[in-house]
Amino acid sequence: MNISKELEKIGIFPSQQLNIEERNKIARATTDKLTSNIKELSDSYNELYMRIFNCDMFYADVDSKFKGVFYYYKNNTIYIDKNAQDIEPYLMHEVIHYLQNFSRINRQDNRAGLCQFLNFKIFGLGINEAIVQYITAKAEGNAIHRISNQEITICTNSENYYKYMTSLASQILLLMGEKEAIKSCINSTEEFETELYNTFEDNTEKILKGFDLILNENNKENRDENKIIEVYLQTQETIYKTYFEKTAKRLTTVKEVDTQVQKMEDYEQIVGKKLNEPFEENEFEKFKKEMDNYFLKKYIEVNRRNSQNSLAIVYKNFIYNFLNKIGEFIQKKIIRANK
Repeated sequence: MNISKELEKIGIFPSQQLNIEERNKIARATTDKLTSNIKELSDSYNELYMRIFNCDMFYADVDSKFKGVFYYYKNNTIYIDKNAQDIEPYLMHEVIHYLQNFSRINRQDNRAGLCQFLNFKIFGLGINEAIVQYITAKAEGNAIHRISNQEITICTNSENYYKYMTSLASQILLLMGEKEAIKSCINSTEEFETELYNTFEDNTEKILKGFDLILNENNKENRDENKIIEVYLQTQETIYKTYFEKTAKRLTTVKEVDTQVQKMEDYEQIVGKKLNEPFEENEFEKFKKEMDNYFLKKYIEVNRRNSQNSLAIVYKNFIYNFLNKIGEFIQKKIIRANK
């Protein structure tokens, strides 16, 4: 089947190609957002601009399921519906997919972003879509914020598109950092995948499978929101338990303990939680309580090794800081309640 027939089959009917001025406008607008809002790309303006400007772009009648814009990897072309409304966020998403495949024709591997096309399956499709959309939303200036429905409250920077997957992606990036993920996603390199396996080890594929399951369900015409939430919570639990349990075993200095205590506090601010669930039954809260006790013991253990005389001071300082955090939390709740 030729490209034209394949496009027609999925609902894409091309008309004329965008002219130089139109491609220049899109290239400048998308590059400005990518380099202005994502520090990891701030020094790549010229490269990104030229890559996007050289993209083949056509106007077309585009099936509504594609939100007015569609990137077709087989011919490295973006199709834009002139009549579609508010396509900018979707255009950015498809431009990033184009960047992932920009030099694929000249490479021997079958990688596109964080995704690999293996002989019998596609590997990493879900997490690739999640981080592409995370980058898209960040480039559009969207910050991570908390949203809720009747069942669950989550944090995401992409409320209207792949919200559960971008929520999980933001959790992973908080724990691991964004640099390798963004660079690997845009340039289709393996550094982030390597770091992911080094971080989550045997549970990496379980986490990746969670992203894939959510993506598959999300793209169904009659998707099951409850199923997505169930997989989301399972995947989230695998992420935080694997990360904190693994890193906790390797703590040898007070600074390392402090770093993980702070990371746990930061993670708590973006963790997804079922609504109307008793505090004592929440899996994350139970896990955090266990880890707080572990961190306290680790403080004592580390300082006992370093100095017997500092033990009492360290313990008192930890308790003092811990009580201060509780006090600040209560004060914030009182202020919110009085607004």
